[in-house]
Amino acid sequence: MRSLVVSSDPYAIVRRDWHQFFQTGHQLLSGDLRAIYPRTFESAYFWLYPPYCIYLTAPLGVLPEWWAYALCVVVEIVAVAGALALLRATLPARREDHITAAIVILASMPFNTAVVIGQISGVLSLILAASLWAWRRRHMLVAGLLLSLLFIKPNLAVFFVAASLLARQWRVLAGMGLGGATMVLASLPLGLERWHEYVGTSRDYVSVVQSSVPMWKQLTLYAFWRTATGGTSSDPAVVLPWLASVAVVLGVTMLAWWRRRDSEGALPRLFGLTVLLAVSANMYVYFYDGLVLLVPGVVWWVLRDEYRSRARHGLIGACLLGMFVVGYLRIFLTSEGINWVSAFIAIWLVCEATDLLATSPPATALR
Repeated sequence: MRSLVVSSDPYAIVRRDWHQFFQTGHQLLSGDLRAIYPRTFESAYFWLYPPYCIYLTAPLGVLPEWWAYALCVVVEIVAVAGALALLRATLPARREDHITAAIVILASMPFNTAVVIGQISGVLSLILAASLWAWRRRHMLVAGLLLSLLFIKPNLAVFFVAASLLARQWRVLAGMGLGGATMVLASLPLGLERWHEYVGTSRDYVSVVQSSVPMWKQLTLYAFWRTATGGTSSDPAVVLPWLASVAVVLGVTMLAWWRRRDSEGALPRLFGLTVLLAVSANMYVYFYDGLVLLVPGVVWWVLRDEYRSRARHGLIGACLLGMFVVGYLRIFLTSEGINWVSAFIAIWLVCEATDLLATSPPATALR
């Protein structure tokens, strides 16, 4: 509120992430492609997406500023609604269960934040839900093509490449490869220089995350250890426990996939487990992208009868409650202290993986 009072432009506080998409659209249509990727990180918002994503901003470039914002908001809401509808089609359960899950998601901090700032977290959630829908119906190539869209954020997509390898789902991998190659080829008219600029920007931005980005904005184990120890990015007190904890969550996830990969009933939970890993083990995932956790969250709620341990299921519920409450406290009250949301996500992952490993029903082949 104070920034609104002191700013000469009362709308400046509303010009958030969506405004960078809006500017990129104008740069694309005007042919000013060299201006898209930042040379420095002095402003608050940057274009950090691969070159093939630049085309997606074209509709914003032909709209007036506030109509562009309205379009971003509408796309986000429609995408989340689509994700919830696809999850309902994928996970048969009582109508009341899906309604309850939807209410909690729509009341969550990641959803409301993503809508207000015009981020694309809802679109990522829709891609994940559609991919799970296709995979469970054994449309493996389609599932891979849909998952290739997740290369909008490659740091998330790579975890599904690994999961597909562990599951020996070669058609899923083929779909991801085909979709990814098509997007790369489609970006070539923008110039190979865009790829050079993208790689350089991505490399430099890692150091920005390590040195400048507040850790309360992140959802990763890296953020947890930075805030828990108070150390710097190169401090062994941060690096060693971070690497050890990443090894744990990576190990239990890989083991769960290896042991349960042929179980059709376990697929939604394994898929959700991969989403949790993509968030927890990453170098950086911002709080608004916590919206992608709606996939494992809905799975946890509507498939609760499939959990072997009520204690583990209940502990996951406690973690979700903690994430819901702490998320809003971080936004409205204080950003100081330990990043407990990151810890809750990691605990959720470990509980999910250990419960999957403890459950050994008759397998139904996925292939």
